[in-house]
Amino acid sequence: MPSPERRRVLIPVLTTRRAADLLRVGSALLRQRPGKGSLLGVVEVPHGQPISRGVTVARRYRSLLNRMTALGQRYAAGFGVEVRVAHNLAQGIREAVYEVGADVLVLEWPGLTVRPGVGTVIANLVSDPPADLVLVRPDPESDGAELESILVPVRGGPSARLALQVADAFAEAEGAPISVMHVYRPNLPPERRRRESNHFQELKAELRYPALTVVEVDSSQPGAAILAEAQKHSLTVLGAQAESARSPLLVSTALARTVRNLPGTVVVVKSAGLVARTEANVETAYLPSISEKQLSGRVDRWFAENTFHSREFRELDRLVEIKRRQGLTISLGLPTLNERSTIGKIVHLCKQYLSDQHQLLDEVVVIDSGSTDGTVEVARSLGVEVHQHASIRPEYGSFIGKGEGLWKSLHLLRGDIVVWCDTDISNFHPRFVYGTIGPLLTDSRIGFVKGFYKRPLKFGTELLTAGGGRVTELTARPVINLFYPELSGLLQPLSGEYAGRRELLEQLPFFTGYGVEMGMLIDILESFGLNRIAQVDLGSRIHRNQELFDLSKMAFAIMQVALKRLGDRHRMHLLEEVNRSMKLIHYDNDRFFLELRDIQDQERPALTQVPEYLARRHELMSAWRNRLLAAAKS
Repeated sequence: MPSPERRRVLIPVLTTRRAADLLRVGSALLRQRPGKGSLLGVVEVPHGQPISRGVTVARRYRSLLNRMTALGQRYAAGFGVEVRVAHNLAQGIREAVYEVGADVLVLEWPGLTVRPGVGTVIANLVSDPPADLVLVRPDPESDGAELESILVPVRGGPSARLALQVADAFAEAEGAPISVMHVYRPNLPPERRRRESNHFQELKAELRYPALTVVEVDSSQPGAAILAEAQKHSLTVLGAQAESARSPLLVSTALARTVRNLPGTVVVVKSAGLVARTEANVETAYLPSISEKQLSGRVDRWFAENTFHSREFRELDRLVEIKRRQGLTISLGLPTLNERSTIGKIVHLCKQYLSDQHQLLDEVVVIDSGSTDGTVEVARSLGVEVHQHASIRPEYGSFIGKGEGLWKSLHLLRGDIVVWCDTDISNFHPRFVYGTIGPLLTDSRIGFVKGFYKRPLKFGTELLTAGGGRVTELTARPVINLFYPELSGLLQPLSGEYAGRRELLEQLPFFTGYGVEMGMLIDILESFGLNRIAQVDLGSRIHRNQELFDLSKMAFAIMQVALKRLGDRHRMHLLEEVNRSMKLIHYDNDRFFLELRDIQDQERPALTQVPEYLARRHELMSAWRNRLLAAAKS
């Protein structure tokens, strides 16, 4: 028998005072049918202003929701955080539902909130629910008290089944008995009553919880009968019975008065199945698509929602707990080439602080590209693995370049999340690593994270506050804005600090040289979509600045990669029409001369196309994860 589909619960937090009550409901639903839940915050930006204006508020909102999940540990297990930025609250919620594939939307009952406009938002969602809707009206006289018993008045229809599921989930989670109730109208014809009774019995049989009482009454006033029975119970779960499919009313007019007067906690549900979608009468739900918006608006929204700050993730114990709960392992790869002056501090901090002290990293490995200055000896003296990239998978040969080292490193690194960090950073801080890991652990949408930072430019002993990132500003970003404008919100597309999920990274080809970062971003965009990418502010980064001579070669290679991918997109061989060699200008006192240099990145295949990798991947990662779990238990 196939296992039931995993449940996806989304809880929009419209006011903070009732978030714990909503989490209680969401937690019960996830215990009934395992899956994933998220607290959702929606930042509203006034119409006429760019969505990107919401980036700072979104960051604060995300931090607030993370604190709420940390404080509400009893019910928050399995819940992450989502933040959306939109011009309209209801639109932002709908977009989030579709993007994360939520099947249940848990909201607060609008009568308990004083925030203007929330009732209108609820009405918008109720009239055409994007997912099964669960509205919670907590007991105003009790704060999180244990449930003593549950009442489920049942009439019929899709919402009746949803009401029974919610009641069943509460009963299993909190050990409370259920009373399932049906009210018959007096003087029903015998055949009508028999059909109604049979249907009620069929619905009742769907309850799994054994502590069950059946209540059947005759009354010309169903609302009054339910109200009388509800006095004996601490929770009442009602299914919607609207007069029309697209009515914003949750219940019929007669029962609406009863809902207002019900004691204890009340949960009102409405199934998305109530809205019939036929060929003759379809009102298309909002589905975000590029064609509906200006491209700049889409980039603005991505910038506001997918831009993080490393400060959000400095509570490392919380990150470690999220990592443990998700059953993930994390590897750090440090590419080196003659970095003796900086590698020692970087390895020491990563190993001592992020691996030994906090257990965020399960593996720290140096991948060297033939250093001759003692880099390898310094790294090994600190107790980490060091590998020459030319010696990894030698049957595939070896090229010179950083991208080659990264591709080779994926054959060695065993984590579910792989982090890379440049090793020429003189002001290294652990945030350069945990900052890129944080979004991957806290947001399931994200598959790849790039770091960005302020880049002071160092001339001898003088440090200018700006001026770094010359290739980024003079080559990479202009090329991106010309040919790949979806990526134009990335502040540092060429940064060397980034992290990704293995299942994404192993599907990417790798360029072997300077173009590796540009190639990865373009391939992720075109294969997985913009929302799989995020960026994180890492503060300030000071490193060894290269001479213009070397930057010129870097820019040439980056433009080649961008043009190659542009040709691939349009099935044109653009690189056959451009020169792969570059005339480099040398200055020697008053003498000038030209050097012809061949500059072209090779393209390594995605690891999912490498048989040797596939043969060892599952075996190595499973064995390693079992060893880590055994070590943690001991």
